[in-house]
Amino acid sequence: MANNGMTASENGRAVAAMVREEDLEELKDLHTDLQKRIDQARTDGRLFMMSQYVRLLALVTPEIDRIQRRFNRETLAAHRKEHKALKLEAKAAAEAATV
Repeated sequence: MANNGMTASENGRAVAAMVREEDLEELKDLHTDLQKRIDQARTDGRLFMMSQYVRLLALVTPEIDRIQRRFNRETLAAHRKEHKALKLEAKAAAEAATV
Protein backbone atom coordinates (compact mmCIF):
# COMPACT_ATOMS: atom_id res chain seq x y z
CA MET A 1 0.00 0.00 0.00
CA ALA A 2 1.40 3.42 -0.97
CA ASN A 3 1.92 5.93 1.83
CA ASN A 4 3.74 8.76 0.01
CA GLY A 5 7.12 7.91 1.52
CA MET A 6 5.92 8.32 5.11
CA THR A 7 6.71 5.92 7.93
CA ALA A 8 3.84 4.02 9.52
CA SER A 9 3.70 6.36 12.52
CA GLU A 10 3.78 9.48 10.32
CA ASN A 11 1.01 8.04 8.17
CA GLY A 12 -1.01 7.18 11.29
CA ARG A 13 -0.69 10.72 12.61
CA ALA A 14 -1.76 12.16 9.27
CA VAL A 15 -4.85 9.95 9.18
CA ALA A 16 -5.68 10.74 12.81
CA ALA A 17 -5.51 14.46 12.07
CA MET A 18 -8.39 14.05 9.63
CA VAL A 19 -10.84 12.80 12.29
CA ARG A 20 -13.66 15.28 12.86
CA GLU A 21 -16.24 15.59 15.59
CA GLU A 22 -18.86 14.38 13.11
CA ASP A 23 -16.87 11.16 12.75
CA LEU A 24 -16.91 10.68 16.51
CA GLU A 25 -20.67 11.23 16.60
CA GLU A 26 -21.10 8.66 13.83
CA LEU A 27 -19.03 6.14 15.78
CA LYS A 28 -21.16 6.79 18.86
CA ASP A 29 -24.31 6.20 16.78
CA LEU A 30 -22.82 2.95 15.48
CA HIS A 31 -22.02 1.94 19.06
CA THR A 32 -25.62 2.56 20.10
CA ASP A 33 -26.95 0.68 17.07
CA LEU A 34 -24.70 -2.30 17.79
CA GLN A 35 -25.88 -2.42 21.39
CA LYS A 36 -29.49 -2.48 20.20
CA ARG A 37 -28.68 -5.22 17.71
CA ILE A 38 -26.98 -7.26 20.44
CA ASP A 39 -30.05 -6.96 22.63
CA GLN A 40 -32.36 -7.90 19.74
CA ALA A 41 -30.21 -10.88 18.74
CA ARG A 42 -30.21 -12.09 22.36
CA THR A 43 -34.00 -11.74 22.51
CA ASP A 44 -34.38 -13.61 19.21
CA GLY A 45 -31.93 -16.32 20.26
CA ARG A 46 -29.58 -15.62 17.32
CA LEU A 47 -26.33 -16.48 19.07
CA PHE A 48 -24.08 -16.29 16.00
CA MET A 49 -25.21 -12.78 15.07
CA MET A 50 -25.01 -11.71 18.70
CA SER A 51 -21.37 -12.84 18.80
CA GLN A 52 -20.61 -10.93 15.59
CA TYR A 53 -22.18 -7.76 16.93
CA VAL A 54 -20.20 -8.13 20.15
CA ARG A 55 -16.98 -8.45 18.11
CA LEU A 56 -17.84 -5.28 16.20
CA LEU A 57 -18.69 -3.46 19.41
CA ALA A 58 -15.31 -4.49 20.80
CA LEU A 59 -13.66 -2.79 17.81
CA VAL A 60 -15.70 0.41 17.97
CA THR A 61 -15.57 1.07 21.73
CA PRO A 62 -11.80 1.63 22.09
CA GLU A 63 -11.78 3.86 19.00
CA ILE A 64 -14.43 6.10 20.54
CA ASP A 65 -12.40 6.32 23.75
CA ARG A 66 -9.18 7.06 21.83
CA ILE A 67 -10.76 9.82 19.76
CA GLN A 68 -12.44 11.40 22.80
CA ARG A 69 -9.13 11.42 24.69
CA ARG A 70 -7.45 13.02 21.67
CA PHE A 71 -10.08 15.74 21.42
CA ASN A 72 -9.73 16.40 25.16
CA ARG A 73 -5.93 16.68 24.83
CA GLU A 74 -6.27 19.08 21.90
CA THR A 75 -8.77 21.23 23.80
CA LEU A 76 -6.51 21.37 26.85
CA ALA A 77 -3.50 22.25 24.68
CA ALA A 78 -5.46 25.08 23.05
CA HIS A 79 -6.45 26.46 26.48
CA ARG A 80 -2.85 26.29 27.68
CA LYS A 81 -1.61 28.03 24.53
CA GLU A 82 -4.19 30.79 24.95
CA HIS A 83 -3.29 31.19 28.64
CA LYS A 84 0.40 31.46 27.78
CA ALA A 85 -0.31 34.13 25.15
CA LEU A 86 -2.42 36.13 27.60
CA LYS A 87 0.32 35.91 30.25
CA LEU A 88 2.87 37.22 27.75
CA GLU A 89 0.53 40.07 26.78
CA ALA A 90 -0.01 40.98 30.43
CA LYS A 91 3.73 40.88 31.10
CA ALA A 92 4.46 43.08 28.06
CA ALA A 93 1.73 45.54 29.12
CA ALA A 94 3.10 45.68 32.66
CA GLU A 95 6.65 46.30 31.38
CA ALA A 96 5.40 49.00 29.01
CA ALA A 97 3.55 50.70 31.86
CA THR A 98 6.65 50.83 34.05
CA VAL A 99 8.86 52.30 31.29
